[in-house]
Amino acid sequence: MRTPLVALLLAGALFTMSACQEDAPSVPVDEFPVDENLPPAVVDLPAPPPASAFEIVEKNDDDTLRVEGLIGYRDRHMDQNVLVRGVVMEVKGDCDPKRARQRGESCPQPHLVIRDDADARHEMMVVGYTNDFLKKVRVREGESYAFKGTYQRMAEGFVSSENGLLKLDAIDDNEVPKG
Repeated sequence: MRTPLVALLLAGALFTMSACQEDAPSVPVDEFPVDENLPPAVVDLPAPPPASAFEIVEKNDDDTLRVEGLIGYRDRHMDQNVLVRGVVMEVKGDCDPKRARQRGESCPQPHLVIRDDADARHEMMVVGYTNDFLKKVRVREGESYAFKGTYQRMAEGFVSSENGLLKLDAIDDNEVPKG
């Protein structure tokens, strides 16, 4: 009875020790001689980008925040009232509730998607208004506006966003009706 137990323990110890040994390289590096007849390697890399390419511009010339600046410095601006200038890329949530109910759908919460310009990498959502307010202000896609509101991670009816959301208080000089 002792012999099988001892044999099992020895087999386990040998297996463990063999698994812990490092594999040695099969061919030493020194065995690959340098061929003197080959021309030297030529590396043709593009010029490195300027340091300014890595800087995040926080504000516009008119002292409003840029979308990229707000996102880039989110810890500084989170849960604060901010004024952001951005171009409206998309207007979402404009839908007729009666027609949507007939189709068995619901209307999404209205929101805008804004960027610094059409080619900008970062974008964020603007929420917290009604479609009637948007029609009154006459917001158009492709136009630039100053958005005043609270920069936050999430808002009622919206999931958390990596870039954050802007809970709207005003567009330019037009305040969002409360209530």
